[in-house]
Amino acid sequence: MTPTFQYTVSFLEPGSHVYHVRLHMTNVPQGRHTLSLPVWTPGAYEVQDFARHIFDLRIEANHQTITLNHEAKNRWGFESVGDASSITLDYKVYAFELGVDTSHLDPSHAYWNGAQLFMWLDTYQKEPYTVRVQAPTGWKVATGLDTDPEHPNQYLARNYDVLIDSPFECGTHQTLMFTVDNKPHSVVLWGHGNENADEFTQDIQRIVEAQRDIFGSLPYDHYTFIVHLSDRGTGGLEHLNSTTCGVSRFAFKPRKSYRRVLGLVSHEFFHLWNVKRIHPDMLGPFNYDQEVYTHLLWAMEGFTDYYAGITLRRSGLFSVKEYLKGLADNLQAYEKEPGRFVQSLAESSFDTWIKLYKPDEDSKNRTISYYLKGDLVGTCLDLEIRHRTQSQFSLDDVLRRLYIRYAAQGIGFPESVYQETVEEVAGSSFQEFFDRYIYGTEPIPIDTVLGYAGLTISRTYKDLDKEDDLDATPDGSPLPLPWLGIDTRVVEKKVEVSISYTTGPAANLLQGQDHVIAVDGYQIQTVDELNERLRRNYRIGDTVTISIFRRGQLMAIPIVLAEAPYNKVDVEPIKDPSQEQQAFFESWMKAPLIITEPN
Repeated sequence: MTPTFQYTVSFLEPGSHVYHVRLHMTNVPQGRHTLSLPVWTPGAYEVQDFARHIFDLRIEANHQTITLNHEAKNRWGFESVGDASSITLDYKVYAFELGVDTSHLDPSHAYWNGAQLFMWLDTYQKEPYTVRVQAPTGWKVATGLDTDPEHPNQYLARNYDVLIDSPFECGTHQTLMFTVDNKPHSVVLWGHGNENADEFTQDIQRIVEAQRDIFGSLPYDHYTFIVHLSDRGTGGLEHLNSTTCGVSRFAFKPRKSYRRVLGLVSHEFFHLWNVKRIHPDMLGPFNYDQEVYTHLLWAMEGFTDYYAGITLRRSGLFSVKEYLKGLADNLQAYEKEPGRFVQSLAESSFDTWIKLYKPDEDSKNRTISYYLKGDLVGTCLDLEIRHRTQSQFSLDDVLRRLYIRYAAQGIGFPESVYQETVEEVAGSSFQEFFDRYIYGTEPIPIDTVLGYAGLTISRTYKDLDKEDDLDATPDGSPLPLPWLGIDTRVVEKKVEVSISYTTGPAANLLQGQDHVIAVDGYQIQTVDELNERLRRNYRIGDTVTISIFRRGQLMAIPIVLAEAPYNKVDVEPIKDPSQEQQAFFESWMKAPLIITEPN
């Protein structure tokens, strides 16, 4: 007989931050068995060793206490005596870390990711699992799992992968509903700020519809958006038919801030296809005991970022000007990072386990984010496909073919298939493109591909003071800014160097964690004061003496100021676009090339 697995999660005293978990197993064969807990959760590529939060484990077989041996950091072993054994495992989980990839419990709500609460037995990961919830009176439950029609507080997972890919939100949250293609969608809001819940829900519906239009249908029966509103944003994490987004409670106003909220939701929802269904074969089914490597996170995450923005444009939630502003901001950030000449996108993807989630003061000098560069490469790839096919095909077609051939069959694709599919859609080789911009570190061809759409990029400096003639060239454009070559931040009321760029004049002179206290003998107390002092009183080529404390030692270091990287990048229409460029732009952006929105 096949073993059965039923979990009960109880949290009747939520102020303790402790979940009481019971796993009841039947039909467990006689012999030696192993219970394991994941060391990471899908979508967050970082080993977090969730077993550190588990304590007070006890196990019974046929109502008799048996020995449970802790055999490794995330594994426990026991001996089952007799066939068709009834095994009950009880343990507790401390949960007081609010994040989309962690678990949290307090008197206001209960939120958990299954990877932190649910163990699996031996190799029984394909069997069904049930979860029974015991919550305080008046609390309700939201999850992507199906409800057991015979038990209202019980939920069904067809296998272990689905079980841990379905977070739970329990409490007195607000729930709003909408329907697309006769399928219900829940927007679950925990916390409160300056949100307009109805407007937010309507905007989410427009995101769902715009992304549905790319693939033609929605591959689920229902979907749940869990949104945490708190004092800080915690990002997002995608799941098979749900997502969790952590948003700063006052991020819904002004419009600039709300655009980021919409971008987060759009990104996580697009993962419904890209990652959760369209993915390289090593990204599912998962090995939860160790890291899972792929060179394709630039496509899984970076291209998801690209589609997050472009579908907001297609839905009408972003104007053309807003979309191009976001593109320009990404380009500015990318071109400032020296790491783009050191690490390729493929390397960035593979090294995510040891680098992306563990940045230090030198990371920007030697790494590049597969989110940031992947987004821009997605733009380049999409426009290059459109250009070569006279707008008959696009990156949309690449994703659709991968979905039909692999995702719809429930399987992942070999890594080499991605380039092969691009070339099939475009009807030409993309070997040089992949070698230069994905496996290599050459500057991306963003100027060229935007030119296909009648767009040009300007790189300059922000006007520091439009009434100050000293801050402008004779033609009225802003002067280049003097630059130390560092970024700073305030730590414990001290101005601290967060990075010393290898491309800047302070390379090998200032270093991360230095405390900057004076410029040419005069005290500075804030980051703004340091920047203002340099830009108002010095020019490129001047020598300044920067006084610092380094590990408690006072030092005075002369530095010759260099020209700062551009801090203002704009993407705008060219003056006289051709009919072909206008048609190209409209096919891509679903809007005319002429930008008429007010500033």
